[in-house]
Amino acid sequence: MSGGSGEPVSDPDLRAAEYVLGTLAAQERADVEREIAADPSMAKRVEVWERRLSPLLDAIPSVPPPPRVRAALLQSLSDALPGPPDQLDGLRRQVRLWRFAAAGAGLLAAGLALFVVVGPRPELEGGRYLAVVQGGGALPALIVRVDTRTGTAQVRPVGAETPADRNLELWFVGAQGAKPLGLVGTTSIRVTLPAGASPDGAIAVSVEPVGGSPTGQPTGPVIYTGKLIPE
Repeated sequence: MSGGSGEPVSDPDLRAAEYVLGTLAAQERADVEREIAADPSMAKRVEVWERRLSPLLDAIPSVPPPPRVRAALLQSLSDALPGPPDQLDGLRRQVRLWRFAAAGAGLLAAGLALFVVVGPRPELEGGRYLAVVQGGGALPALIVRVDTRTGTAQVRPVGAETPADRNLELWFVGAQGAKPLGLVGTTSIRVTLPAGASPDGAIAVSVEPVGGSPTGQPTGPVIYTGKLIPE
């Protein structure tokens, strides 16, 4: 897990997605950048996620950078102009990633989900999906990767905060109502989806007593939610 608490992300596709979104810790970002330079398949994954998430760049208005930041960027570009093509390519990639990170954080802070710009695609049923589970903070609470073919989901905490003397419980919300998936901790876990889970469902997190809901349904406030988007 990023942010210095928990295990690092092991799935290369999920690492590429989080790299583009800007949610990885500094060390994990550096690791991914070394992978991009050494492994063409990782560079391709990052490129695919950049294309997939590119609608984010049009979803928020442009904001001019502060003068000091603008001057530093222009100086960096000026210094790089005489350099080799790979250096220029690296700078172009960094600029794109900064824009993605800013767009992603802006939408998350506004309480929007990525599915708004990507949209569900029924023809992809039975495949792999990603849910950015958030509650309006600068960072998502969880990133959940769902595979409806295997009936499992990988849950990665990012910015989830558990109230004192309580547990956070994860739910799959679909046509049959809310079904418990397990408790949210500080490290990545894999959970089993309920029977009949479909891509038009959602992921939710509620605040529950220690040990989880005593009723099998959310009893406390639902503080984080996220829709599934196709990978």
